[in-house]
Amino acid sequence: MRLHERPISLVFRAMSVAERLSRIRKYLGLSQKDMGRRVAVSGTTWQNYELDNAAPNAHVLGRLSDEGFDINWVLTGAGEMRKDGALETKSVAGFAELAPREIGREQLAGGNYVLIPRYALRALPREGGGAATTMEDVSLNETLAFRRDWIERELGARPADLIVVEMTGDAMLPTLVPGDLLLVDTSAPRMRGGGLYAFNLGGALAVRRLQARLDGGLTVSSDNAALYPPEDIEQAALERVKIVGRVVWRAGRL
Repeated sequence: MRLHERPISLVFRAMSVAERLSRIRKYLGLSQKDMGRRVAVSGTTWQNYELDNAAPNAHVLGRLSDEGFDINWVLTGAGEMRKDGALETKSVAGFAELAPREIGREQLAGGNYVLIPRYALRALPREGGGAATTMEDVSLNETLAFRRDWIERELGARPADLIVVEMTGDAMLPTLVPGDLLLVDTSAPRMRGGGLYAFNLGGALAVRRLQARLDGGLTVSSDNAALYPPEDIEQAALERVKIVGRVVWRAGRL
C-alpha cells in the first residue's frame, strides 16, 4: 500500500436525539442554561437531554416546534431540522453571507452556493493512555454553504473535492483550536512538500504537519510539540499513512 492511496475508513453514523438537541441549541447560539429557559426547563435538565440522561417531554417538544423546529426530525432524524426548510449555515468569511434562515433552495439552485459536507475529529480513548482520533460524520445531512466563486477565486479548488473538518483536541495549538473549521482539499491525496494535512494513521484520523524525509520516511509533527513530540515513520511503515487531503483554509472564533 502506498502513501498516496485514498482512505476508505470513514465511519458514518446518524445523530442521536441528544445530539440533535445539542445541534438545535448551537444553531440558536445559546448556552445550555439559556436554552433551558427558552423551553421552560432548568439548564441542568437541558444538559441531561444533551447527555442522553433524560428525554424531552411533550411540553418541551411543543416549545421547540413553536421555535420552528421539526419534531419528527428531533425524534427520528428524518426530514430537515427546520420546518421552513431553511438550511443551517454559518456566517464566516467565505461562508454564505446571508443570515442562517435566509439561504434556501432557490439560492442553491442558482449556482451561487455549494454545499460542502462537514465532518468532525472525535477524540477516543486509546489503550495504554492518550487519545486516538477518528473522523465521524456529524450528520448524514449536515453541510455548510460556501460561495462557489469564493472557493474558485481564493482557494483555486473544485467544490466537489472539498470537505469541512471540525478540529478537536490540543495537538495543533496555538495554530488550530478546538472548534476551528478546516477546508480540506481531497484532490491532494499525496504530499506536495511539507504542509498541514488530514490523514489516517493506522486507523486513527488526525490533522498534523507532515514532512517528507530524505531517507524516504515521514515526520509527523504537532504545533503543540511540548505535549506531542514529533513522530518519525520509516519508509517501510508508510502503508500506515493514508492522506485524506491538504488543509487549505481555516476559520474560528476570535
